[in-house]
Amino acid sequence: MIIGNLKLGKNLIQSFDILKKSQLALKKDVAEYKFYGQMECRISQENFLSSFKKNFFTLLMLSLLKESGIKNEKIISYGKIIILLRQIVTSVDNILDDERKGIIFIEGMDNLIVESSLINLVAQDLLTKEITKLESDRMEKKASRILLEKIYSIAKGESLRRRSLYEKYPHKEYIIENIHGPIGGELLEISLTVPMVLEENNLKLNAFREGLFKIGMSLQALDDFFDMEEDYEKNNINLSTGDYIEKYNISEEKIDFKNLEKEFVESYMNKVINEAYEGFDILKSNGFPLSEKDGKYILRKLFIIRGLEDYIEYIK
Repeated sequence: MIIGNLKLGKNLIQSFDILKKSQLALKKDVAEYKFYGQMECRISQENFLSSFKKNFFTLLMLSLLKESGIKNEKIISYGKIIILLRQIVTSVDNILDDERKGIIFIEGMDNLIVESSLINLVAQDLLTKEITKLESDRMEKKASRILLEKIYSIAKGESLRRRSLYEKYPHKEYIIENIHGPIGGELLEISLTVPMVLEENNLKLNAFREGLFKIGMSLQALDDFFDMEEDYEKNNINLSTGDYIEKYNISEEKIDFKNLEKEFVESYMNKVINEAYEGFDILKSNGFPLSEKDGKYILRKLFIIRGLEDYIEYIK
């Protein structure tokens, strides 16, 4: 077992089975388009251990939905929504980074931007159909609108990262509220947006959302530390850089990114890790079977994925 906690391990394995069913159901939906002959929905045949590494947060979302008392049939639909949201975000990243990743691909298009744009239209169409299927007649049909508003908030937060927008480097409090809130906290919790709207008065789900927000903020802060030099070169605002500027009263161009003071690294890492623990504690206190040992294990894996093996010592 990849995690010693038997209840959590069982929960994640059950979520893995639901994920596979969601993927297969989505593949059938994609096959209904007339141009399916040119389109492929790639379903990986990976085992649980491989999926745990690649799809940890998707498995976590499905596990939280299950722990919230939602029936498996509906979780399968929510799983499709989560996959489609990931595809939309990935397609945007593909355009920005000149890459070709995801689960849906369209052959015969030489222009990556055109392919990614069309894939996004397909994903949005499938997303709307799935949400409509889940909404009852008594509902106000508002889930898609709220989801779009959430996506807009994330996009706006991303746009505020441009350094050229600011005469002086913004304070870390501004970065946390206006940039990290959307691209960190909201980006992680967005998978629960539709269930939050449709599963009315589910108190557990709302609490889990709060925990995910904190974990998302922590991980974005961790990414910023890892990307300090890269963000400087790309003229992006970075929380770790902002924190360093305020602590040492230094201009950004004078920072030696490869030789940061040990006291700064230790202080920053402790704040990042503590915020993640706060998020894990919220999940645990609302019934999710996550022990302190499990939280440390997950953090270590996330550090390794981000290339931060040298900083695992700060996870205590």
